[in-house]
Amino acid sequence: MRSLRGDRTVFAGLLALLVLAPLPFALARDWGEALLSLVSFLMLLLWLMLALADRVSCRPRHIRYVALPLGLLLAVQGWALIQTLHFPVQWVAAIDEDLLRLRPGVLTASLSLDPYHSLRYAVLGCSLSALFFLAFATVRTPRRVRWLLRVLLFSGTLQAGYGVFMVLSGIEYGFLIEKYVGKGVVTGTFVNRNHLAGYLNICLGAGIGLMLAQLSSDRPATWRDRLRAWLALLLSHKVRLRLYLAIMVVALVMSRSRTGNIAFLTAIVIVGTLALAARRRLDAKRAMFFVSLLFVDLMVIGQWFGLEALVERLEQSNPQVEARWADYSPLLMVYLQTFPWTGSGAGSFYSVFGQFHGGALAMSPAHAHNDYAQFAVEFGLPAFSLLGAWVALTTYQAGQLLRSRDAYFAGLGFAGLFMLVWLLIHSGTDFNLQIAANAATVMVLAGAIWGARGSSARQGGRTASTSS
Repeated sequence: MRSLRGDRTVFAGLLALLVLAPLPFALARDWGEALLSLVSFLMLLLWLMLALADRVSCRPRHIRYVALPLGLLLAVQGWALIQTLHFPVQWVAAIDEDLLRLRPGVLTASLSLDPYHSLRYAVLGCSLSALFFLAFATVRTPRRVRWLLRVLLFSGTLQAGYGVFMVLSGIEYGFLIEKYVGKGVVTGTFVNRNHLAGYLNICLGAGIGLMLAQLSSDRPATWRDRLRAWLALLLSHKVRLRLYLAIMVVALVMSRSRTGNIAFLTAIVIVGTLALAARRRLDAKRAMFFVSLLFVDLMVIGQWFGLEALVERLEQSNPQVEARWADYSPLLMVYLQTFPWTGSGAGSFYSVFGQFHGGALAMSPAHAHNDYAQFAVEFGLPAFSLLGAWVALTTYQAGQLLRSRDAYFAGLGFAGLFMLVWLLIHSGTDFNLQIAANAATVMVLAGAIWGARGSSARQGGRTASTSS
């Protein structure tokens, strides 16, 4: 039978993108977002050409499985495009008169107060939706799941190792230029330490999921069998994998990102508990592995690389006096109450927020430092609810995948749940989803969850083919 593996090139492109995207400042520039969009659309075009030539394994009946989450994403991007269109002022006034208050005397107006940036965000959102679909279409076997987790582990270790070396050596370079912010803390090739911490959380979840997939559940019968098992472990690649995880934990601690570290600890406790509960009997190896992550890494390694400084920074934190919360929160509430249904336009936060603080802030922030608030005020509550539904559905699918009989599918489920727990926590204090590289990584991992889950569900729980 003729092989239908023409999508290998697309899958390889996704893996390369996961490694390369974080390198040039995490693509947190206009040119970086444009480059990501171009590459994503080219890969989608290639996949469509292969599909027309019947050279891919993903069939139309398979795509129906992802229709709902993909539809939710595209509906949000469609709304962003509608926000850029111009309508008669009577129509706009009927929808929300506040949209005209800042633009008096015009004959036509868009629903967005910054249509240029709304169009840019809509294009970026469509490219991220394309990555979500491509991951669904290409990551459908345990072998490809294993490659995806390995690449995320490699990329996270690369960022962590580079960032730690820069700080310990005193060279302090980011991406080919000397760091102008974040000196003395690990940032990797990212500009902001919190965004590196977010990326490391995703990669740590992937690495832990990979480690869990490779841990044997066999119980040695005698002490000799136990000794052989321990010797085999010391000589195996699992030791290297464990070292990579330790390097990322060191970098996470040295980033001094408070919420990033809190999210990591919370995800370990919650998702680790769920992973143990998903098994029919208590697995001592997995339980000890989670304990080592919590205590050995953070208490022993962290003491050498600045855990005390992080703890001191946490103790000094007071959300009531943090500038961005004390100053932003009341203004964000007024902002949201002004445009609750339509939003002010995707990507319009920077140009609109100044109208609410009226110069009270020394410098108008580019982002809300809260992904929930920024999506809500820019897109409006209805579109924000669609994104919430997408997150809820993806979380459910990841939870179901955690119970899969295939070890690598279960490992992907762990990685997905870990990522989502981190995202729900960290999004409350930062703007990781406004960083193109982090957003792309989230979408690829989420798409893989739906692809693996769809493959597992079609086979009625049987182990999927490992051929690629």
